This record gives sequence, structure tokens and C-alpha cells, in this order.
Amino acid sequence: MTGPPPMAADLVDGIYRNAASLQQQGRYAEAEAQYSRLLDYFPGSAALHYNIGLLLYAQEKFEASLEHYLRAMDDAGDDPDLLYNLGLCLQKCGRTGNAALVYEELTRLVPDDVDGLYSLAGCHRELHEYDRAAEVLGRLLVLEPDHQAATGSLAYLLHLQGKLDEACACYLRLLELHPGHQTARHMVAALRGERLGTAADEYVRTVFNGYADGFDDSLVQGLGYRVPEGLRRGVGLLAGADRTFAHLLDLGCGTGLVGAAFADICRCLTGVDLAEAMIIRTRSKQLYQHLLVDGIIPFLGATDGRYDLVTLADVLIYLGDPEPMLAAVHRKTTDDALLCFSIETAETPTYRLQSTGRFAHCPDFIGRLAAGTGWTVRHREVVQLRREGDDWIGGMLFFLDKDSGGH
Repeated sequence: MTGPPPMAADLVDGIYRNAASLQQQGRYAEAEAQYSRLLDYFPGSAALHYNIGLLLYAQEKFEASLEHYLRAMDDAGDDPDLLYNLGLCLQKCGRTGNAALVYEELTRLVPDDVDGLYSLAGCHRELHEYDRAAEVLGRLLVLEPDHQAATGSLAYLLHLQGKLDEACACYLRLLELHPGHQTARHMVAALRGERLGTAADEYVRTVFNGYADGFDDSLVQGLGYRVPEGLRRGVGLLAGADRTFAHLLDLGCGTGLVGAAFADICRCLTGVDLAEAMIIRTRSKQLYQHLLVDGIIPFLGATDGRYDLVTLADVLIYLGDPEPMLAAVHRKTTDDALLCFSIETAETPTYRLQSTGRFAHCPDFIGRLAAGTGWTVRHREVVQLRREGDDWIGGMLFFLDKDSGGH
């Protein structure tokens, strides 16, 4: 059995150049065909396998890309660019531990490779190896002190480890680098115990866009989150087994956990969330008739809808002062509407921003605000909201109806 007939060197060079040009233009299928033609002649070529790996990665064909990167490694295993892209591909394939090993080798070969160090730190963070992640970020920041992403990641890790003073210093440094950074500004206020009326939209959007992938499994399976089910149970007890609702408004809908809990008793569901990535995940579940990326107050000010059930699951922890929301919801609901939500509780006269960056509320304060905005608290119950570390976060579920409802 013989291979393909010999190919002239100038023809090989021409095909390769054409393939590279097609790849740069984003004409990936044509480029792959040209590279594959050359592979018939040079099956062990690291450059060909590497370039095919790149174009497959660009098309999100990560497993196929990985095969070619690994073939390229046979002849060019110490190439930093190959190692970096192999690491990225391994992460996309869910092999974070292997990616960390690749980045370790990259940073051994090129100790001042900032991108490699940042990716290595990200792998350690994903593997919950927080001390190692922080150490790598520290090395990076020695090389590039103004690296904003590394500064923010280190602040997050220090905060997660309970090193609050160090975390605050990192967030302050991030504000020096980026004075408009809303997450850093919010967390400095939280760590200093400053009083804020609400969390900035950009902070909330950033947090939840980052959480969208794996949010359901992490929150429900990992942290024991059952607030949607608790709200559904409470509404069932108050409204009775036979009541159905014409239109549910789920404010801060996230990935649609509330919609899943309430879909059987609601004819129409509208979900609103600041985080576009959350809305994308929710849309894939096909539970809601309407989904919008918007803030709560802007949406309530613009909508023509009238809702008979409104839910806010783990939303007041980012609102702070809930009075504007309570008043706005009152204006957009039917006379027989129910409003239900969760809070984190704290011994405070009103509400306070905690070092976690979330707000906690006094239950009696919520009751006073409800009365002042036309609502009656029909029921409230103490719950464990979810796990955080080794402890449970204490909270409360509230169920309100309108004063005009005749109860």
C-alpha cells in the first residue's frame, strides 16, 4: 500500500498559505479541507494539527480540537502558544485538572507569561484550590501590578477565605485602576460597613452573568436552595388548592427556578432579570411566555401589564431599601394579587449591607413598609435559605396581599 504521490515544495507552500488565509477570513471549512489535504502527505506535522485545532476551537468543536492539539504535542510539546491553547481547550472540555497541569508546564517554561499565570489561577480557583490560586495571582501582580482582572480575582479569593482587610485593600486597588468599577465600589462599601440604599445594577449584572453556567446545580444541589418551593407552598396554603393565577410576574427570575415551581398554577409567566446570561438559560426551559432583560423599577415603570401574583426569590438581598419596589408592584397588580419574597434576616432596625455584599433586613421593618405601601402581611415564616460554607443562612419568607383585597 503506497501513500499519495509526491507533492512539489512550492505547491505545499501555496496550499498552506491559502489555508492560513482562509482561516484568517473565518472560512473554516475551506481552511480545514486544505490543511487536511496536506495531512495526507505530512500526518505528523505539528503545525498542521495545531492550525486545525485552532479553527475547530473557533467553531466550538472542542473535543475534535483537543485531538489535534494532542497530536501537535507529539512534535512540539514545549511550544508556549500550543500549551496555552491546549489549556484553554481542556477547560472547555471540562478537564480543569489537566488544564492546570498544562499551564503549570507553560509557566515553568515561560515564568513571566501573564496570560498563562492568569489561566492557571483560574483553574485552581475552579478546583477550589484557593490558596494556590491566590499565590499564582500574587506572582502575576508582581509582573504586572496594574492587571485589573487579576486584582479583582485576588480580591474575590481573599474575601472568600475570610481575609476581609486584605480583600478590601485589593478592591480599593481595583478602584484606583478602574474608578468606575461597580463591583469593587459595592464590595468596599460592604466590607467597610457603609450604608447603601441598593446594589448597583452593574454589580448585580456582573455577579449573575458570571453565575449563569451551572447555576441550578450549584444552588439547588450544592447549597440546598429551596426558596422557590417554599414560596409555592406558602401561596398554595393562602390561595387554596383550586386557585389559578392569570399572570405571574417573576422579578429577578434568574434561571427560572420560580417558574418551574409555579407553572402548574399560572396561565402566563413573565420573567425579568438584569443578567442577560440568566435570561438565556431561562429561555431554554420554555417555561415563561415573556422574558425581559431589565431592572425591577424601570420594568415596573414601563409595563402595561397587570399581575395577580408577583415573586421575588432572593432579590431583596440586592435591593436594600424595598419601599420603592413595594410601591411600584402595588401599582401594577390586581386587587386580589399576592406578593411573596424572601429576605435574609438581621438584628438591625431597618436593613444593612453585610460583608458578603448582600443586604439583610429586619422582619418588622418589612412589615412596616408593607403597611405603608398598601400591603398586608398575611403570613411569614422563618427558613434556612441555603448553605454558605459550613453554616446555613437564616432568612424569612413573606406573603402579602393588598389592603383592598377585603381580608
